Amino acid sequence: MNYVHGTEKRKHPRVEVKWPVTMMTIDGDVNGIVENISSGGAYIRTRKLLSNNDLIVMGVLGLKRELLWIGAEVVRTDVARTPKPEQAMVGIGVQFTTVSGEDYQFLQNVVSKLLHSASP
Repeated sequence: MNYVHGTEKRKHPRVEVKWPVTMMTIDGDVNGIVENISSGGAYIRTRKLLSNNDLIVMGVLGLKRELLWIGAEVVRTDVARTPKPEQAMVGIGVQFTTVSGEDYQFLQNVVSKLLHSASP
């Protein structure tokens, strides 16, 4: 996470998850795994490089619930270095742009529950 002088710099707290995601892009569908999520954004691992400012629609399946449909913008891209470029994993940070009220409330509840279950 990004810390500045010991405090979290993000607006919304994130929790670690392993949720499958399909991202609809202008070039077709891209599958990945959501590694962490908040009510404002997520970090996703995938094999397809997306660019900053790309707009996507995400179908996220988490916690035995129906799909969450979320509009998002790519705000960060990390490419892992590997001797075999075809095996490289890409990490992308997305900021949510469109989330229904019901899905937003669900995300807030999940994040809050997971944060409290992870606390000692």
